Amino acid sequence: MEDIMENSRNFDPFSLVLGILSVILAFFVLKHPGFSLVAVIFTIGIFMLADGVLHFFGRNKLRDFGMRSTGFITFAAILDIVVGILMIAMPRTFGMAYVWIVVAIGLLVDSLFELWAAKFIRLAGKGYYWFTVITAVLGVVLAVIMLFSPTLAITFVLSLLAFYLLVFGIMQIVKSF
Repeated sequence: MEDIMENSRNFDPFSLVLGILSVILAFFVLKHPGFSLVAVIFTIGIFMLADGVLHFFGRNKLRDFGMRSTGFITFAAILDIVVGILMIAMPRTFGMAYVWIVVAIGLLVDSLFELWAAKFIRLAGKGYYWFTVITAVLGVVLAVIMLFSPTLAITFVLSLLAFYLLVFGIMQIVKSF
């Protein structure tokens, strides 16, 4: 009887509910990609807007800490505010283009960095070195293709989101027991 009581204390209903909702959301993202993309764009826009406002009003605090010039922070804050507003106001045009370009360029830069860093990784072993080089080259190829195919880039983003939600959900369900 004590074993049953001990096991029931380990059950985490919050993780179970979170896991189930994450799995459901993963399938929702795949079934309704248009709505899901707009939701992601709105979320990014809200965060950019909030971040820009916080940085803009946080400039005075930086001056109090001795920062002489906050010109770059002011510029970045205003840029975040403008981009955030545009993403919220025009999610199907500006927002999609922003996500497409940021994802494609981000993947390209990251993959090029991995190729550069591969010379240092060689010391860790040939297997890991070749794995890094191959995945980096594949990343460069995918990034270049994505630069010329916005649909592929958006599909890639939504697929990654759905995959993450599915894996996270399964992990939470397993953790709950």
